[in-house]
Amino acid sequence: MEIKLGEKLRKVRKEKGMSIAALAEKAGVSPGMISQIERNTTVPSIYLFYKIAKALDESISFFLDEEKPRERVSLIRNGEHRIVHGTGNVYQLLTSNPDRQIEMYRVVFKKGAGDHHSGLAMHEGAECGILLQGTLHIVTTEGEYDLYEGDSVYFESTMPHKLLNEKDEDCVAIWAQTPFTW
Repeated sequence: MEIKLGEKLRKVRKEKGMSIAALAEKAGVSPGMISQIERNTTVPSIYLFYKIAKALDESISFFLDEEKPRERVSLIRNGEHRIVHGTGNVYQLLTSNPDRQIEMYRVVFKKGAGDHHSGLAMHEGAECGILLQGTLHIVTTEGEYDLYEGDSVYFESTMPHKLLNEKDEDCVAIWAQTPFTW
């Protein structure tokens, strides 16, 4: 079995929108080392590759698994969606395929969910969503916005932001974001 470590590393790095320099800094290694690994001119130690994989939010085993044909269609039947609870809300993943290029989920913002006193979050990538039910308050460094049923929003996640349900009823949205959270 031939493991194409360098090619897989380059592919994942590019999919996550990271430059060689950014990955090297996050992993605590030299850019030259990342370049050599990607060109298959050197094989890293396990510890070094662990640091690189962690910087990409992947496991070492992900890079060592044999390539499987990419699943181009992924169907999840009603009742079989993975459910994740976080920040007081409930997320129903609509995209479970690990080869996906976008992450989508149905989110129920529980009434009163969201910490009104906590700071704004920010991360790489972008988010967009459409509100199906209720009212959602979005706080960003560029302004505050109320979304009502049928409204949609897009914003770059590198901008500090917070999503709040300040009403006495749950609100429901379909949301998409990159890079992946779940």
